[in-house]
Order: sequence, then structure tokens, then C-alpha cells
Amino acid sequence: MKPCNPTRYRQSGVTMVEVLVAALLIFLALGSTLAMNTRSIHVLRSTRQAVASSQMLQQRIEAIRNKPWPEISNATALAKLMRVPTGSESELADKACTEFISVSVPDALGGDLAGARAFSLTRQRGFVTVTEDGDLGAESMLLVNVTLQWRDVHAPQQRTLRTILCRNGLTRSGVFGSTVGRPAAPAGL
Repeated sequence: MKPCNPTRYRQSGVTMVEVLVAALLIFLALGSTLAMNTRSIHVLRSTRQAVASSQMLQQRIEAIRNKPWPEISNATALAKLMRVPTGSESELADKACTEFISVSVPDALGGDLAGARAFSLTRQRGFVTVTEDGDLGAESMLLVNVTLQWRDVHAPQQRTLRTILCRNGLTRSGVFGSTVGRPAAPAGL
């Protein structure tokens, strides 16, 4: 009978350690790949929510621009428009998002500061509340701020979009004839 060769057993023990180290490295690589994948999914979800909120704000501004002046310069009339959800509201994950609209007279117009110079509305879960009532139908230009707040997976988020609306549109007698746009030419020229 031949005696056992001790070097043979040492070589097989080293091979087991190599296999365990290789398995550990493979599991670490898989774990880090899964962690990156999870983080990428969170980033994509957040980006999608940001895009949906931007679309929602743009659609609300466009809906306001398409209405006649008496429907956008009065808080009660604008509340009727806000009851209708925008097309991209369903894409926002937070169904309890809050939409704020404030309509004011731009400060550059000057004029009489007495009386109501602004009004605001809030829309949440399809219900519209006039938070500050007013009628700016006599004004020639309005500043509209639309803000959307929603809750993302990680934290509350907010986006805002502003626009100026003119009773006469973007014509020479609209923005360009006012102090907000290009100033009027001096009388001597």
C-alpha cells in the first residue's frame, strides 16, 4: 500500500479557497449591479414625474391662454376652468398633488394700487378653492403663476411656470406698447 501524498491535499484545499474567493467576488459584482439598477429605476421614476409635472403646468397655461379675457381675469370664472384636469395629470404618481394659480397685475404697469390687484386659486383632488377672490377684468395685462406640488418617493417636489397675458395679445398695442415690453418711442422721433 502506498502512503498518502500530503501535497495533493494541500493543493485541493487551496483550490477550495480560490473557489470561495471567486464566488464572493461574483456575488459582490452582482450585488453592486442590482444596487445600480435599483438606483437607476428611482432616477427614471423621478425624471418621469418631473416631466409629467412640467407637461401638466404647460397644459394648464395653454388652457388659460385659449380662454377669453373675462374667463381668465375673474377668480370665479377661472375656478370653472381649473375643475377640468389636464391631460397629463393621470401620469403623475401622486394623486393628491396640489395646483396653485395666482393671477396679478404686473408691478411695471403702475397705476392705482387701491383695491384688489391679485387673486389666487388652489386645486387638490379635483376640488377648486378660491383662496383670494378678485376680478381683474379692467386690467390690460396679467401675470399668471401656476405652481404644482407633489410628493415623490423621497421628498416633496415643486414646479412653477409663469406667463404674462395681454388683453390685446402680443401685438404692438399689447406687450410692446407697455412699460413691461419695449418702451414707447419718445414723442419727438
